[in-house]
Amino acid sequence: MRKAYDLIGIAQRAGKATSGTMAVQRSLKGSRACLLIISEDVSENTREVLVRASHKHQVPHIILGDSHVLGHSIGKPFRVALTIDDSGLADAIVKAVKSADM
Repeated sequence: MRKAYDLIGIAQRAGKATSGTMAVQRSLKGSRACLLIISEDVSENTREVLVRASHKHQVPHIILGDSHVLGHSIGKPFRVALTIDDSGLADAIVKAVKSADM
């Protein structure tokens, strides 16, 4: 799983990550997002809103870690949601998560 968090950090440093629920919603609406990442401890209401938006805009989503670990991976105190705005990085993160789950 460490590889997925490292790739999220790379996306942040490259300017290809958007974090925070409002910014994530704008990223989804603006068709910039290639992957939505939601923390496990996000509120049910926020999760429903974000997942619905990701389905509407045909952006895949994954649930990954808690908000503190997710935030730490991008150098922030905590984050409940973020988008990856680069298709190559998004694909690499999904592959890293799938390989860690096996």
